Amino acid sequence: MPVRWILSILCLLATGCSSPSISLPAPGAFAAASNDERVGGGILRIRVPRAALADCASADECTLVKAAEATQRVGGTHFLLLPGHGGPTQRGYAYIKVFTLAPGEDAPSSTMSVEEALYFFRKRPGQAAS
Repeated sequence: MPVRWILSILCLLATGCSSPSISLPAPGAFAAASNDERVGGGILRIRVPRAALADCASADECTLVKAAEATQRVGGTHFLLLPGHGGPTQRGYAYIKVFTLAPGEDAPSSTMSVEEALYFFRKRPGQAAS
């Protein structure tokens, strides 16, 4: 192998070993006030309902509403619900990636607008009674 390749591989290995690891918090480590926690890299861990609540029709819709509300609290405009919520390793919480876009900026694929999620999935006070 040429020396150039060996040096490149050594640099990659050294960089990978020196990077700080991202440790996901324990299930009980939520902030008491908002029930969501910043993990890092624009990712939030949010508490999600196991069943429908008064302001949404199903557990899945409630998850989207909670994700939109958490995104809004941190100043984001769009969010991406990361895979795994509701599964055996993520009971009661989900991870979302938060994006803050300037007006006219295109949203990344598969993201959802906070405004759209709240408009379409949150029941209005008059709807919640029915």
